[in-house]
Amino acid sequence: MTFLHTSPSAITEINAFGRFGEFLFFTVDAPYVMTAGDYVTYSLELDESQIVDAESLFYHQDAEKLSGLVQKVADLVGCDEDMAEELIAQRADVHSIDCDIEPEDLAEASWDIQRMAGEAALLLGFAGVAMDDEQGRAYLINMADRVSQLEEVAK
Repeated sequence: MTFLHTSPSAITEINAFGRFGEFLFFTVDAPYVMTAGDYVTYSLELDESQIVDAESLFYHQDAEKLSGLVQKVADLVGCDEDMAEELIAQRADVHSIDCDIEPEDLAEASWDIQRMAGEAALLLGFAGVAMDDEQGRAYLINMADRVSQLEEVAK
């Protein structure tokens, strides 16, 4: 399966800094661009079996491995564990539930939960997680030790 990512600059290394750490967002149909200026498009080839759908995370045979992430989300949002699972699985959104987060901070909390869905995928042995966001279907893929697999796509 071919995944596409755009970046405002060339990617020469993957580091753990930033909101999404070693994860990058990808699409499959056409790249979406989140920058106003020039950008570089990359492709990544991964077997579809290396991606788990966010909604399937808690149906996995090793779902108990996710308890630490569930507790992190529950603490972040101020919700019970059932709702934390729903948030990680992307079946609920912090923007539409009663939570302990100020309205101006909801977007950041939502992004943090997306990253935790990616971390959940890693804990279960996957390279990334598929989810829907404001741009459509998106794939959050861990790129630690994969930078060499990125291929620049000619414009």
